[in-house]
Amino acid sequence: MRRTAKKAKRLKRSPLDCASLWGWRSDDLALSVDWARLQTAFDQLTGPALWANKLSYRKVANTLTLHARGRKESLMSLLERSEPDSDASTQAASPHFVISPGIALQSSPGKGRGWFATRPLEAGTLVLLERPLVATLDVEWRDEPWADCASADSTALGLELAHCYSSSLALLLKHFHPEEHMQASSSDDEEDDPEAVAAMKDAIAVGWQQLDIPEAAKSRLQDVVRLNSLGFYTNSEQLCHHANFTALTGSGLFALASGFNHSCEPTVQRCSIGDLTAFVTSRRLQAGDELCISYIESELLCAPKSLRSQSLNRDFTCTCRPCTLNQPPELGASRNFMRMDAQVQARLTLLPPEERVEAVAAALSGQLDEGEEGEEEQPEKDHEVDEETKEGTGKTVVLLGKDAQELRVVQAVALMQLGRWEEALKVWRVLAAFSCHHCPPFDEAIAVYATQASLCAAEITGDCAKYARLAVEAHRVACGADIFKWRYCKEVEESKASQAAKESFWSAAKSSLPVRPFSEAVLDWKFSEDEVPNANQTFG
Repeated sequence: MRRTAKKAKRLKRSPLDCASLWGWRSDDLALSVDWARLQTAFDQLTGPALWANKLSYRKVANTLTLHARGRKESLMSLLERSEPDSDASTQAASPHFVISPGIALQSSPGKGRGWFATRPLEAGTLVLLERPLVATLDVEWRDEPWADCASADSTALGLELAHCYSSSLALLLKHFHPEEHMQASSSDDEEDDPEAVAAMKDAIAVGWQQLDIPEAAKSRLQDVVRLNSLGFYTNSEQLCHHANFTALTGSGLFALASGFNHSCEPTVQRCSIGDLTAFVTSRRLQAGDELCISYIESELLCAPKSLRSQSLNRDFTCTCRPCTLNQPPELGASRNFMRMDAQVQARLTLLPPEERVEAVAAALSGQLDEGEEGEEEQPEKDHEVDEETKEGTGKTVVLLGKDAQELRVVQAVALMQLGRWEEALKVWRVLAAFSCHHCPPFDEAIAVYATQASLCAAEITGDCAKYARLAVEAHRVACGADIFKWRYCKEVEESKASQAAKESFWSAAKSSLPVRPFSEAVLDWKFSEDEVPNANQTFG
């Protein structure tokens, strides 16, 4: 949809005093954080009718204040920054972060700096909970004429950075990548609408002209935002996310979390409550191990290396173990991808459940209906869905694991709508098998699949204890705290299962048992060989 161009707004600046920001060091973050107060604040924010209307980032940050215990430390001292003119007696009203003494910023070969373990850390250890320095919600800029540009989120965040720029913020960002002497890669996207690009450039010019700093410094700060920002998504793994929590989606520039480097074999995953983002170990780490996150979705980590690199869209070449292994030759020019984008999923959702089940089954077997072949929008280079090529010239068509997973979710939900619980349970098990075998350990999606499998089992036999335990266990490791009932209350409430099944689930999910090694948890699923799908499926 093309938006009407409008004059870029010039807002009154509000400089951020980074010297006032502080937080807690705590030996056990999960115990030190007051989750009950955070839950109450979150429910107050999202409870009223039409709460998402006119929502602002400022309201989110002011409502979801962080309460914890530990040893107080200023952000500047933690990052070894100092500002001679700062007033040490002035502190922000609430903490900005909680961090474990079990991690430290150190030099990372070929990557600048990174977070490293200073002691052994078990899987499921919450090592950092942080609020961004600068942030925007997607809903705050979605009506801008440049909102459909590929770099809209980083542009909006950059404009917010210009709005709150200060000498202390500049000092804090001084050692962020790219440093002043480095040249970052271009972010231009040739597929963006020219009018939208022009409107974006106008907004950038107006927003940044207020700063009395060299043009080179302005350009670098925009690159800092583009290359260091992280998105935050509340309950994004859940089926109920889109209908309930998308208004809380945004992006931010994090002072501490920006130190997490990327790996296609990550050791840390993250989850957010509003803009507060938790970073949790997904594997057992030894002292000296680097803590890395993935900059791309976990379901893409098993995709071909070339696609992982394209999805990263950063100005570095990943040198993690999977990217440096001698891998089988990729399919090259003879490869096309079946892409299940938002439009395809929306069309599937509009189908009656019976037809939806059949359509997904066909897609999972490599068959595209006529509607898919008639798309006018040109697909991305090397990501083309081409049925004629597939049948006529022998080119291989690939269904990525990520897209197959999204299709299976649509199928499982439709089966639950039809009351076909045994079939739905089988699909949820296949979904879980994919995540257990092709994604990082204790991937957050496993909690969703186990929850839905448990509800199906409750409908079939009434015995859902095994799946309920798997759900609670996976969630405990993924989020680093025992807050399953709070985070999953809406997910269970909106399920197609009966009230009796939901009550059985919550009864089984009450017990909190010790977290087992991931390999033991996977064994408890008792997957058969034919339940584990390939990482990517090929047809033709």
